[in-house]
Amino acid sequence: MTDIITGTFLSTAKAYGFVSTGTPPDIFISEDFTNGALHLDTVECVLKRGSSSTRPEGEIVKLISRGIPSLAGTFCVEKKGGYITASEPKIPYAFDVAPIAAKKLGLVDGHRVMFNVSLKGKVQITEIFGHKNDVGMDVLSMVRQSGVPYEFPQNVIAEANALPDEVTNVDSEGRVDYRDWHIITIDGADTKDIDDAISLNKLPNGNFELGVHIADVSHYVRPGSALDIEARKRGTSIYLADRVIPMLPHKLSNGICSLNPNVDRLALSCVMEVNSQGDVVKHKLAPSVIHSKKRCTYDEIAQKADEFTDMFTLAEILRKKRISRGALELNVKEGKAIVDEKGFPIDIQVRETNAATSLIEEFMIVCNETIAERSKNKPFVFRTHEEPDPDKIEQLQNYLARLSDNPALNTLILRSLKQAKYTAENIGHYGLASECYCHFTSPIRRYPDLLVHRSVKDGLKKRGLAELCLHCSWTERNAETLERDVLQLKKVQFMADKIGHVFEGIVSSVVDWGIFVQLPNTVEGLVPAEFLTKEYKLGDDVRVMLAKADVEERRLTFKISNS
Repeated sequence: MTDIITGTFLSTAKAYGFVSTGTPPDIFISEDFTNGALHLDTVECVLKRGSSSTRPEGEIVKLISRGIPSLAGTFCVEKKGGYITASEPKIPYAFDVAPIAAKKLGLVDGHRVMFNVSLKGKVQITEIFGHKNDVGMDVLSMVRQSGVPYEFPQNVIAEANALPDEVTNVDSEGRVDYRDWHIITIDGADTKDIDDAISLNKLPNGNFELGVHIADVSHYVRPGSALDIEARKRGTSIYLADRVIPMLPHKLSNGICSLNPNVDRLALSCVMEVNSQGDVVKHKLAPSVIHSKKRCTYDEIAQKADEFTDMFTLAEILRKKRISRGALELNVKEGKAIVDEKGFPIDIQVRETNAATSLIEEFMIVCNETIAERSKNKPFVFRTHEEPDPDKIEQLQNYLARLSDNPALNTLILRSLKQAKYTAENIGHYGLASECYCHFTSPIRRYPDLLVHRSVKDGLKKRGLAELCLHCSWTERNAETLERDVLQLKKVQFMADKIGHVFEGIVSSVVDWGIFVQLPNTVEGLVPAEFLTKEYKLGDDVRVMLAKADVEERRLTFKISNS
């Protein structure tokens, strides 16, 4: 009897794929043997005769359930009826729509739709949400496909609108009053949801008094409320090239919770005394009311470093302590898309960092550690990062021995690490070399931070906390994937009119089917193996010509240029 293997079908843009059981190796499924399976479906398959144990091949024999219950796509007219192409590149099929169904729904060529496909292949259109020529529809289609909520239910909006626009006297009662302190915020120029503010004083004993004041979202978003249920569902705010999908309605995220200048705001303030070795010798954590004196940008602070000497001195002390204990300090370039009013990319730039961004990072890290350390013996949400797998470390060491000093090393090291996550148990944070760490500093945009605030104020119940941490980790991954995919779309759109242009780049990855080349602005494309006439290694400088820009699949293809 032939063994039946159950697993998840992982498709590719070329229609072939693999069935994954969670235990290597995955089973290769050619296009001819997918038998109606779509990306992420749960399936049953059998191994083909002659298939080897190291490179098994199989055939899907049964569909158990759809992995993506609802798909986004574009309707295309064909004769009297038409077909739908899915927005997800890993579902490279055309789904027929009967003429009578197209007419009944009033479908026109280019309509963006939501649809599902039954296990027997029957297509049902559930919603028409726009047209491909509508402004921003390219990104909205990806948002809809990702399944993340992007509109707030009416009961959530109503609950938000019922909140005050200003801090009331009743809200301020019983709180530590820091309104006379010189508290400022430092953020990007386009930031609208300001979570954190800082203050710094030099004490008579030579120590630093560092205040990190975080928006007290938990005062307004109560457990079990409509706002809370929606925030938990979303898990995080999502920052895309042409829009933000906030975790909380703008009434909170840009209004009463945001630590805007020259207005009273409620906060949770952690005031730490830090010595010259970077040790927090004592701290005070309390609900507070603050009044930010000024909103500063990273560039302003970096340009006026002489005015903030103590801040930069403390930040460097904290950084050196963190590095000395073994924390990783990777310099991986991040790209950002600059778009016009229609959402079209007019430039791709490297996201700039400077001394001020590092300053804020160090202050937030020491605050997060302080909060985690004081809370480690009660139900709590930790930010954890496991040690990498030994085989990954061995592979990395082999690469390092060959590459020495190389600009691609930071990316290579990052790929060798596991992903950080949220857990109800403290297992430490490998990347920061921290024994106890949490996310406390961004409750406007991260639900785990809101949970941490509730823990330090009122306590959390341990029951169900592990599952909630898993959910928060999942929403974070989902948001990161969407952010990455949208940025990639904008990069390909930006390059689409540059076919034949020649660029300087470096080899960012070497795979069996070619080499990936990254340009200085972080745009990356593949040079297929058939275009290579010699061997290349990670970090090699190369000159490439853009051969193809596939917007639908969000892929760039380069050729080596000798010009």
